[in-house]
Amino acid sequence: MAKKRSANKTFTPLGQVLGGLLDECRSRNSGGMFHVAQAWKKAIGAPISENTKPYALKGSLLLVFVSSSVWLHQLQFLRNELIECLNRELKDGQITDIKFKIGPV
Repeated sequence: MAKKRSANKTFTPLGQVLGGLLDECRSRNSGGMFHVAQAWKKAIGAPISENTKPYALKGSLLLVFVSSSVWLHQLQFLRNELIECLNRELKDGQITDIKFKIGPV
């Protein structure tokens, strides 16, 4: 007969559990996409971050989804400045290029 588990009278907050899972799954670049997405919002600012979404990271190349072709075209001109701002926020993670693609934001 299987042993009955003793009742756990304390609960672990979901945020703590998810934080632990994220820590286990993070890549060498200090948190992978989770960290990059947070840094993107902070470094880039509201108008751009509302129309973009960092989607994938492959080495030092960041794929960012944009809401429209107009945003894609404009961000092409701002690429170097965005890379500079993002790298300042990441501190230890270096993004060398950004590819923009129309996709879900």
